[in-house]
Amino acid sequence: MEDDVKGRVRLAIVALILLALVGAGFWLGRPAYRKWEQRRLVAEARTFLAKGDYRNVSLSAREVLSINPSNLFACQIMAGLAELAGSPALLDWNRRIAEISPTPENRLRLASTALHLQRPPYSLTTQILDDLRGGATNLAMFHVVSADLAIRLNELDKAELEFAAAARLEPSNELHRLNLATLRLASTNADVAAEGRAVLESLRRSTNFGAVALRSLAMESLRRQDFAAAAAWSDELVANPRCTIGDRLQHLDILLRDKGPESTSYLESLKERAVTNVAEVRGLSTWFIQHNRAEEALRWLTNLPPAVRAQQPVPLATTETYVALKDWAGVQSFLADQRWAELEFMRFAILSEASLQRREIAAQSYWRSAVREAGDRLGALGTLFNLAETWQRAQDKEDLLWHIYERHPGERWTLNELGRLYQTEGNTRGLNKLFGVLAELNPKDFNARNNLAATSLLLKLNVPKACELAKQLYTERPDNAIIASTYAFALHLRGSTAEGLAVLQKLKPESLEDPSVAPYYGLLLSASGQPAQAKKYLDLAQPAKLLPEEKQLLEAARRGL
Repeated sequence: MEDDVKGRVRLAIVALILLALVGAGFWLGRPAYRKWEQRRLVAEARTFLAKGDYRNVSLSAREVLSINPSNLFACQIMAGLAELAGSPALLDWNRRIAEISPTPENRLRLASTALHLQRPPYSLTTQILDDLRGGATNLAMFHVVSADLAIRLNELDKAELEFAAAARLEPSNELHRLNLATLRLASTNADVAAEGRAVLESLRRSTNFGAVALRSLAMESLRRQDFAAAAAWSDELVANPRCTIGDRLQHLDILLRDKGPESTSYLESLKERAVTNVAEVRGLSTWFIQHNRAEEALRWLTNLPPAVRAQQPVPLATTETYVALKDWAGVQSFLADQRWAELEFMRFAILSEASLQRREIAAQSYWRSAVREAGDRLGALGTLFNLAETWQRAQDKEDLLWHIYERHPGERWTLNELGRLYQTEGNTRGLNKLFGVLAELNPKDFNARNNLAATSLLLKLNVPKACELAKQLYTERPDNAIIASTYAFALHLRGSTAEGLAVLQKLKPESLEDPSVAPYYGLLLSASGQPAQAKKYLDLAQPAKLLPEEKQLLEAARRGL
C-alpha cells in the first residue's frame, strides 16, 4: 500500500516535471515560432502583392506588425498602400521606416513625403535636408528632394543647380535628364526652352518616364496656349499605361475647350472607370468642384452602387461636395452615423467646421475629438493643421503645433512654424513662450536667450530675471548690437536710461541705424530729453517689422518729440 502511494507520488512529480518542461519548451520556443510566423506572413504578403490583392496584402502586413511592429518589410508595404490610397498615414509609415532603418535614403523619402503632404514653407522637409547636408550631398536623391523643395518655394535657379548636381552623380539615370529638361522648358530663354523640349520629346517613348515627359510637354503647351499641340501630347499621354487620373482630367479640360461632343462621352467613360477604381473617385469629384459643378458631383456620388459609396475615398469626396455647396446641415446629416476608421479624425474635424459655420457650441467638442482620434499619428495631426489653416482657425493651428511638439519633441519644424505664426500675428506672448522653450532646449543659443529677455521686458514679465539675463548676455557679447539694445532697454526700464544710452553709444554708427536697434536708441534718446537726435532713429524704425508693444513704445516716444 505504502509502495503504491509512493509510486503515485513519483508519477505525479514526473507529470509535473513533464508539464514544466513542456511549458518551458513552449516559452523557449516562442521567439522561434514568432520568427517563423513573421516569415510565413511576409511570404504571404509578397504573394498577394504579386497578384495585386491589396486587401489581403494589408491584412498580412498588419498581422506581421502585430507580432513585430518594427518589421521593415511590413512597414514598407503599409507605406506603399497608404501612397496608393493618398492617405496622410504615408507620413507616419515613412517616419517609422526612417526610425527602424535611419539610412539617408529612408530619411530623404520621409522628407519627400512631407513635401507633398505639408504646406509652405515645408519646415519638416527643410529640417531633414539641413540635418543631412553634412553627409548626404553625395546622393542624387538628396539633390532631387532639394530641387523639389526649391521649385515649390519658386527658387527655380536653385532647383536647376540641384537637378544638375543629381545628373552629375547619376549620369545614366534618365530621370535627372527629364527633371532638368522639364525645368528648362519653362525658361524665358528660347534656346534653353527648345533644348529642354528636345530632351523631353526624345524621352516620351521611355518605358519608365514616357508618361512624365508627355505630361510636361502637354502642360507646357497649355502654358503657351498652343491648344493643338497640347491636345496632341495629351492624346499620346492618355494612351500611355502609366497615365494618371490627373492626366485624364487634363485631357477632359482640353476636350472641353473644343466644345465638341467627345468631351461628354469622355467624361462618362471616366465616371464608369471610377466605379471599378474607387481611388479615382475623389479626383473626379474634385474636378467637378473646381469647375463649379458640385451639385452634379453630388448627384453622381450619391447614385453610385452602395458597395462603392461605402469605400473611402467616396465618403470623403461626398462630404467635400457638401462643403463646396456650403450645405453645412447636409454635412452634418451625411456624417452623423458614419465611421471612417483611420480617417475618423477627419470626420470629426469636418463636423467641427460645420458646427462652427452654424454657430453651434459643439464645434470645439468635435475638434477635440478630432485631435484625440489623430493620436500620435504625425500624418493625421499634420492634416488637421492643414485644415485649420484652410479654415483660418488660428487658435486651433497654434494649439495643434504645441500638441505635435509635445507628442514628438524631435519634430523641431513645429517650433519654426510656431515662430512664423507668432511673427505673422504679432503675438508677443506666444513668442515669449516659444523663446523660453528654445532657450531651454539649447542654453548656448544666445539669439533665443536674447529674444526671451527682450519679449519678457516688452511684456513686463518677471522683469528682474529678464534684466539679469540681458546683462549676462551683454557681458558675453558686448559687440552684438541686438543684444546691446536689449540690455540698454532693460537699463531704461530700471530707471538707468543714461547708462543704457552709454551702452548703445559704444556701438558703431552704422549699427545704431539697424532697423532692429534704431527703435531702442530713438526711444532712449527721447526719454533722455534729446528729441532732435531721437527723431532720426525713430524714423529709421518705420520699415522695421515691430511687435505691437514696440509700436506702442515708439508712438509714445514720437508724441513726446
